[in-house]
Amino acid sequence: MHYLKTSLLLSLLFSNTFGLEGLNSSSSHALSSLAPEGHWAVQIEQKNRRATMLYGNGKRETAIGEPYSDINLNGEIFPSLALFGAEATLGKTQADIALDFDYTTVTLGYGVTKDLTVGVIVPYRKKTTTVNFSLSEGNIGVNPTFNGNQTVSATNLPYLPTSVAGITPLTTPQLQTLLTNEFGYKPLESITKSGFADPTVGFLYNAYSTDTDSLILGAGYNIPLAKKDDPDNLMATNIGDGNPTVRLRLEYFKELKQQFDIAGKFEYGVELADKITKRVPKKGEFLAPKSTTERLNREIGDYRIYNVEVGKTWNNYRVALAWHRSEKDADHYHSSKGTEVAHLAENTQAYSSQYEGSLSWSGIEAWDKGTFPLPLVVTLNYRDTYEGKNALKWKEVYLTLTSFF
Repeated sequence: MHYLKTSLLLSLLFSNTFGLEGLNSSSSHALSSLAPEGHWAVQIEQKNRRATMLYGNGKRETAIGEPYSDINLNGEIFPSLALFGAEATLGKTQADIALDFDYTTVTLGYGVTKDLTVGVIVPYRKKTTTVNFSLSEGNIGVNPTFNGNQTVSATNLPYLPTSVAGITPLTTPQLQTLLTNEFGYKPLESITKSGFADPTVGFLYNAYSTDTDSLILGAGYNIPLAKKDDPDNLMATNIGDGNPTVRLRLEYFKELKQQFDIAGKFEYGVELADKITKRVPKKGEFLAPKSTTERLNREIGDYRIYNVEVGKTWNNYRVALAWHRSEKDADHYHSSKGTEVAHLAENTQAYSSQYEGSLSWSGIEAWDKGTFPLPLVVTLNYRDTYEGKNALKWKEVYLTLTSFF
């Protein structure tokens, strides 16, 4: 989902010099965000996110496919079925959906001074939507004698009830064809898309620091390069929002006694207005005709991300537990044609809370002694969602490699 922006704002490396004297866990385990003065820092993050469940507007945990399941395709959805009576139906739907995201994020920053780092985040994503869709319990089927070159009439109907000899219930492939022919939707099927998402350019500034704590401020701009959602695809598969965003960030780190530490991060995203092409269904309408497609003005709700982490360092290893929360305000749409679009913003206000565990190894000391070929920090994280509203229940595993040159 859009509000879950997981790439960090220039999460780079180390304190102010290459020297190891006085390095705390912030520097030696890549928690500090500043690149060394006059040098580059690079971070490569490989993340996998998987979700089969979501939290609805009532915070209830449900399967992702539930909104597309147990839908009675009767005359309320297909008005042409009214001819066969109130009980006529093409069947009830069943959908099982899983989402898998593979993220590769490269962050590159340069230390202009000991207190100022500028850089760029380049995200590459692969998204797989696995869909198992089926139809059952129908009492309407395809009329094999229907002639599409002639006018539909009482003697030339595209569908007939199964009470007529030789007529069998509509099959899942036939429903897919119906969605395409009558509504212009693409088939409900599994699909994989990959490519570059919206990159970020920005800076970080060391506003305050001592030997044991630091405060870093930052700002960045998301360049809207990713394609927006396809209005003809019920299973949105795009890899980014394609929306311009100003990202503001604050990081605080403090070294505690007995090699404990605490780190806090806060990010506020200001989503700028843009345009998007969408089908505009009537309120309560499940399938919107292709004729309702319209170019709308859109304001995605601003978001906030909080992260609080407590760590413990043993020599070159550090373990940490963290609390992570994402919040997003409601979206707003406006139609230049005067179309009623207020209902499109329903269920767009969202939040999710997660817990996280991490283990990192620092090769900085080994590099300094000449027993390792490069300065490297390796971090393995696991993150799981335990509550939310209008949000996916993600399970995440990611590996981060950080170095400088």
